[in-house]
Amino acid sequence: MPQYTRRNFVISLGAALAAAPAVIAMAGCGSTGSTGGSTGGSGTASSGAAASASSASEYKLVEPGKLTIGCSPDYPPMEYQDGDKIVGFDYGVMSEICDRLGLECNFLPAQSFDTLVTQVAAGTKMDVSISSITIDDDRAEQVDFSDPYYDSNLAIVVMKDAVTDGGIASRDDIDGKPVGAQSGSTGEAWIKENLKDSAYTPFDTTVECLAALRTGQVTAVVYDEPVARNQIANEYTDCEILDVIATGEQYGIIVNKNNKALTTAINKALADMESDGTMDELKEKWIGGADVVASSKTVDKAASSKADSKAASSKADSASASKD
Repeated sequence: MPQYTRRNFVISLGAALAAAPAVIAMAGCGSTGSTGGSTGGSGTASSGAAASASSASEYKLVEPGKLTIGCSPDYPPMEYQDGDKIVGFDYGVMSEICDRLGLECNFLPAQSFDTLVTQVAAGTKMDVSISSITIDDDRAEQVDFSDPYYDSNLAIVVMKDAVTDGGIASRDDIDGKPVGAQSGSTGEAWIKENLKDSAYTPFDTTVECLAALRTGQVTAVVYDEPVARNQIANEYTDCEILDVIATGEQYGIIVNKNNKALTTAINKALADMESDGTMDELKEKWIGGADVVASSKTVDKAASSKADSKAASSKADSASASKD
């Protein structure tokens, strides 16, 4: 945010009387946006408030002075419920943006993920949504996206015993088997495009997906890698990532198409957060470091090793049978 210097004038009574018009004019210029008189120093707070108020007047907001935000808080560590509060990486990003825009941060109660785009497009209930939403052309027909703020991939998650005892070694082994994903997600889109022989079941949340995985309703679920890693490490230790799908997808904040000034302001805040290190701090706090895309090579190698091992075992069995 630009820094402005306000001059402090120390004027004798005689000089003030002699130059009253000039003093009044200069004092008027110097006190714009100030409610507490001259403070000395930079005057950042008052000038910043004036700039924020000026910018905010260009935004089309559901409630003046507030940024009303929708999300589906079932996606730790990105966004999730901690008691009655929404927390997570996306929450941290949005809170910081609101501070920089001079707006109150107003997160709505939990929303269904597959309604977020249509609700932002309508512009009556929420101004924006941040909810690990992948930037894609279909969504961009209805809403505007901010610049990307996080790079991700998809992960195929299965039960551990499906790998050890069930003969599942790679993504090829789940084609034709029942699979699931969150409704409206890129995981759903990937399944429909790549697992055409599989019976697909949509679920409202990843928690429902994983419950179906545990009960055997589905053999695999597909969703975002950082969330899969978090859930497997903490609550679903009986599951594992079978494979990472290197989609190279990027998350963006969605904004109503008639709110161009707001999109521009959000992009400026995101750029500043990247350059001043705030974004790295938020990633470290909530996710444990940088974007997950680099980790996909490790997982792909592991999956490839499993597939090679299975193929080698199959060849050995065949050779043994022929000798017999």
